[in-house]
Amino acid sequence: MSVSLPDKAAVVAALRAALAEELAGVEAMAALARDEASSDETRQEGKYDTRATEASYLARGQAWRIAELRQLSAWFEVLQPAPVEAVGLGALVALDGPRAQLVFVAPVGGLSAIVGGQRVQVISLTSPLGVAGEGLEEGDAFEVESPAGRQEWEIVGVA
Repeated sequence: MSVSLPDKAAVVAALRAALAEELAGVEAMAALARDEASSDETRQEGKYDTRATEASYLARGQAWRIAELRQLSAWFEVLQPAPVEAVGLGALVALDGPRAQLVFVAPVGGLSAIVGGQRVQVISLTSPLGVAGEGLEEGDAFEVESPAGRQEWEIVGVA
């Protein structure tokens, strides 16, 4: 099983669009959570009523995600989709292993987009795949420890 590398500029454009959409959605949800945390309806009615506390935890978590997404957005704005030869920031990587997979290495992971019918997953260099694959080139193989056990991957393309 293998996966082909789509045009890197198309991948970057699709990821920028997916990022803008996710950021707008998370910002809207964060605004609702902030409103919920400070609403009169969530005011504590007894010592075991934790609705306002829970809403504030949710708002704080969403604020952290918004900060990550804004960081990623700023990085994507200055990114030039130039070709690279090794796995590192800005690399589009085709992997073959337990399943064929396309990944794009960025400062923050957790985003994906469909490009040419293929899903591209954004990972960071601190993710298990990022740590194990950093600096490797096309044709190199590596292993990653996962909840399902040790997985072997091969880099079949880097752009």
